[in-house]
Amino acid sequence: MSTRSLTMVVDRSAAEDNELGFACNPSILSDKSYVNMYLHHDGYPEYQGVQLAKWAEYMQEEKGFNNFGDGSRIASHLAYDFHYPSQYLYADVGDIDHAYTYILWTGKSNIWISCFSQYNSKNIFVLPIKKVIDKYASNAFEYTDWNYKSNTNQ
Repeated sequence: MSTRSLTMVVDRSAAEDNELGFACNPSILSDKSYVNMYLHHDGYPEYQGVQLAKWAEYMQEEKGFNNFGDGSRIASHLAYDFHYPSQYLYADVGDIDHAYTYILWTGKSNIWISCFSQYNSKNIFVLPIKKVIDKYASNAFEYTDWNYKSNTNQ
């Protein structure tokens, strides 16, 4: 069974005018997202949430992206690094049925991720990347070794 997810890259300033901040419904941010990346498999927080957090951590620590300030740059690397045959890019969050929407909040060096349940219409978490890993990582999953993947793609 597939747990579909969509990942957005949005500048933090988009949350400033919303009373829920980073916990807002992603549908109101579609026009502010640099990418709406759909993945067909393993979209639940224990996998995709951790994958995103580990990727962001890798980008900062190994690739030197000390400031996730340029959302378009982050979005292009995200789409490239997460590419597989069941990955698609959509213009709007509402264009595809999916269980979870993740937002990588760019604009500052301390990266936050939010997770929204599309089916329950509620925020699951808003956390800095280290806390996503601490809370959701599980020994039951084999997560991507981003350093290895990067070296094999060059």
